[in-house]
Amino acid sequence: MRAALVPSLVLAVASLPVLAGCAVPAHKPRTPRGFLLESVRAGDRELPYALYVPPSFHRRRAWPLVLFLHGSGECGSDGLRQLSQGLPQAILAAPEKWPTLVLCPQKPTPDTEWEAWDDVLMAMVERVRSAYPVDEHRIALTGLSQGGHGAWVLGARHADLWSAVAPVCGYVPVRRGAPGIVLDRQAIARALARTRVWAFHGEDDPIVSVGETREVAAALEDAGAPPRLTIYPDLGHDAWLPAYQENGLAVWLLAARAR
Repeated sequence: MRAALVPSLVLAVASLPVLAGCAVPAHKPRTPRGFLLESVRAGDRELPYALYVPPSFHRRRAWPLVLFLHGSGECGSDGLRQLSQGLPQAILAAPEKWPTLVLCPQKPTPDTEWEAWDDVLMAMVERVRSAYPVDEHRIALTGLSQGGHGAWVLGARHADLWSAVAPVCGYVPVRRGAPGIVLDRQAIARALARTRVWAFHGEDDPIVSVGETREVAAALEDAGAPPRLTIYPDLGHDAWLPAYQENGLAVWLLAARAR
């Protein structure tokens, strides 16, 4: 399934403003721009996702790709709610700052962690790589809250894939008994020792303690790979609001190249 996110669909998410110029225009360009609604299946499981194609996109050069993982509050099956927080909102506010393809999957419930959908997520990435001119050396990963946890764990599981990883108020190790190998802070740090990392958290987060991010950052330092670390004083769980508006984040995320 492929469809451009036209204004009537955008308005289905209360907090999501219209992205001017990204609905399919009358002349129907060869490659639609904006948030394109799709889904992908791996085995007997399927997830909806939105792929952001920037207004400046053309096929004459390779483009960076960012995988964005939402938090527990955006779970569902409508294919839209995941656009209401975090990176998609930063793109809507300033699309000129984000000249990149952005993959925004949606998982159905908070009961499973993102790593439980590893195979479907990798199938999404491969689909985009096969359909668009993706710069193989600039594929980045970010996420908030439960998605921040996913960024730590999937970042470590597929460390050779990512040019940069930016977890926002994420936690480790695995909670809720998610399947697969449980990665502790030291294992994540060892896996990400050659990957650029910028982590964010609110000092007064009552949902996920800031200590979760500080401890992974300390483990990365011990592994000889100190990350960039931004702790927002007097801020609670919604660290994604300033994080994705952070000066330099887009440039940092898109300029990083896999080692």
